[in-house]
Amino acid sequence: MAWVVVCAVVVVGLVVLIARRRRRIVTASGVFRCRLRTPSWGLDSLSQRWSRRLHYAIWVHDVLVVYRGLFLSRVLLLACRFAEDLEDAPPGVRRLGPCPLLLRLRLDDGAIVEVAAPRRACADLVGPYVAAQLHPSGRRSGG
Repeated sequence: MAWVVVCAVVVVGLVVLIARRRRRIVTASGVFRCRLRTPSWGLDSLSQRWSRRLHYAIWVHDVLVVYRGLFLSRVLLLACRFAEDLEDAPPGVRRLGPCPLLLRLRLDDGAIVEVAAPRRACADLVGPYVAAQLHPSGRRSGG
């Protein structure tokens, strides 16, 4: 009977630790919700379809750090060369609020990654590539 109590305490402790970690990531300054995809081949960690789950990302210098998974325990590091475009996201991108934005990034290895985020997170989305925010694509509508 004592082992059941010990197991219950361990499980509750793990749940509390995971919840704290998740809350710390989600509420940190500069973190934004996003969805990712890659229109190019060669990037094993991303699909050509929009990600099912929402991810959380933050810029650290010119690297986009993306927290993924149910417990945000998987980390994807995207070393970016430059931002190619900022425009309105296609209609198929859901759960990011009305009129989400899409930022197209060229990675150091030449691959392209598209990051969609809520419009209110524009400053966090463009991060070090603030010129993309100042000179948006001609395809961007509204604002």
